[in-house]
Amino acid sequence: MGRAHVAWCTYGERSDDNVVVLLHDLAHSHQALGPVTGGAYEPGGWATELVGEGRPLDPAALHVVVPNLLGSPFGSTSPVSVDPQSGQPYGGALPTVTVLDMARAVAAMLRGMKVERVRAVVGMGLGGMVALRLAALFPEQVGSVVVLGAAKVLPESLRERLGQVRHTLRMEAADPRRALRKQYLEYLGLVRAPGDAPSDAEARAYQALDAEAQAFAEHFDAHAWALLCTAYAGADLSECLGEVRAPVLLAAAVNDVLAPPSRVRDTYHQLSAAGLRTHYHELPEPFAHRALLTEARRLHAPLRDFLRRRG
Repeated sequence: MGRAHVAWCTYGERSDDNVVVLLHDLAHSHQALGPVTGGAYEPGGWATELVGEGRPLDPAALHVVVPNLLGSPFGSTSPVSVDPQSGQPYGGALPTVTVLDMARAVAAMLRGMKVERVRAVVGMGLGGMVALRLAALFPEQVGSVVVLGAAKVLPESLRERLGQVRHTLRMEAADPRRALRKQYLEYLGLVRAPGDAPSDAEARAYQALDAEAQAFAEHFDAHAWALLCTAYAGADLSECLGEVRAPVLLAAAVNDVLAPPSRVRDTYHQLSAAGLRTHYHELPEPFAHRALLTEARRLHAPLRDFLRRRG
């Protein structure tokens, strides 16, 4: 593989000390505010409750930089990128990518932009793990860290499940879209709140999830999904949290199975034990992983307060 490339979007004008990096989750892109097409699956437009006028990341005051994580098929080097030697997409031949690789790619992008230090790195899910890894790897570059829906490591059962994605997709290579649809539908079951609605409403919700999974399978790349899931499953930040020097805000949702509050609190205690100023905020019942974005207005007050104090 040649030199890696990172795609990004920016919002707001840059000044001396107003750069904030925003890192997306597993299935999102760097197009944090869209465009949104109205489709069942939207890789962009996921940060409208975080970025905008009156939001914690207001482009009127901040320069928000949103990279596309390494391995994501929306512009950064990934399995859909063309191998210059063969003239064909890398596909499954692309080497494994780790959270450490993603953090290094973001740091290299910032160096290319002549950014020596950022006010904050904000990450959601997989992006939250990358944010912590970046802060540990280059502590002098990071002023503060906000982690939404992520802990130092996934629960063991999910590490095993996501770690098997590549093998499962390979076994079902005859119909990759069907396999990818099934994989993503299982993932959607993890990130949404448990259903307590009447059966007819729950049936409609399942139909919406099924439509989203079908649209995802038509737009996402199976090799990229396997690559990202493998990176997520393999990430364990336990040994590097002591290298973080920036204040950290950890936000959890009570029904988040990807980052259960107990796991996030463990991460909080480890960071606090290392002498860091660490804060914890939890969304109550019935909120799950996705709610940390869709219900992000509930986080506006703690986010604003943290960024104001730590910026």
